[in-house]
Amino acid sequence: MGKRIVILTDGSDRHFYFCNRIIEETGNVVGVITGGKEINRPKLEQVRKTASRHVVQTLRQRYYQRRYRTHGVALKNEKRRSEALFFSGSADSFLSDYSDFLLASVTSEFRSINAPYFIETIRRAKPDVIAVMGTCILGRGILDSAPVVLNMHTGLSPYYRGGRTNFWPFVDNNPGYFGVTVHKMSRGIDSGDIVFSERVVPEPGDSYGSINCKSIVAGTRLMIEALKQVEAGTCRALPQWTSGKVFYDRDWTFKAAKMYFENRDRLVQRQLAGEAQGDYTQILTVRNGMVDND
Repeated sequence: MGKRIVILTDGSDRHFYFCNRIIEETGNVVGVITGGKEINRPKLEQVRKTASRHVVQTLRQRYYQRRYRTHGVALKNEKRRSEALFFSGSADSFLSDYSDFLLASVTSEFRSINAPYFIETIRRAKPDVIAVMGTCILGRGILDSAPVVLNMHTGLSPYYRGGRTNFWPFVDNNPGYFGVTVHKMSRGIDSGDIVFSERVVPEPGDSYGSINCKSIVAGTRLMIEALKQVEAGTCRALPQWTSGKVFYDRDWTFKAAKMYFENRDRLVQRQLAGEAQGDYTQILTVRNGMVDND
C-alpha cells in the first residue's frame, strides 16, 4: 500500500473526472468528499455580507446583471456545453464504479467542508496526501490533516489567481496566460509553492469553456504526476515569484461576459500568431518544483 490519498472536490462531472482519473492511476485513494465548494451562510449573515459592500459597487453590479444578461447567460451556456463534451458521464461512472470511496458530501446541514465533522472524517481516513480541486478556501483544520495537501488550480499561478482565472485573460485582452497549476496549499488564494504548472495553448475556435476543460484534463494529469512524486519522495515545490492578479467572486459581472465575447476570437487568433513567433517566453512554468524552460 502506497501513500494514502483523500480527494476533496465538488459535485459536477468535471470534479468526478478528476476523482476517477486519480483513483484509476494511483490505486491509493482511500476516500472522497464532495460538495466542497458550498458555503451555507445563514440568511442574516448573507444579508450583512451584501450590505457590507460599497453601495455604488452593489448598484453597479445589479445594473450590469440586467443590462448584459444575454451575454452572461450565453457564457454560462457555452461553458456548460464544453463541459458536457469533455466530461459528460463522469459522475455516473464514479457512482457506478467508485461509490465505496465516498466518505461524505457537504449538505445544507453544514456550513462548509471546514466543519468539524469533515475534519474528523478526513483524519479518520489517515491520509498521507490530500488532493484538492474546486473547493472553498480550506481552513487550518484541514490543512493540518495530512503531511501534504495539493491543490489543482485552473489558472496559471502566480500570474492569475482566484476564480475563473482562464476567463480573465480574455477580459484583460492578455494572450498567453491560459493554463493550470498544481501547488501546495497555503492559507492564501492559489498562492502556495508550485509543484507543476502548464500553459494551455488554444486552437482555432476555442472558448473559455473549452480552454478551461483542457486545463482540467492537463491539471488532472499533473496532479497524478505530483502524487507519484510524493510517493517516490521526490516531490519539489517552487515558491511563487510574483503576486500576480487575484480575482474574487465580486469581480464577476455580466459586463465582463460582454467584454469576453468582444475579445474572444481575436484574442485566440493573437495568441496563435504569438505562439508561432515565440512571444511568450517571459511566462514561466514549473515542472516538479523547477522552472521549465522548454
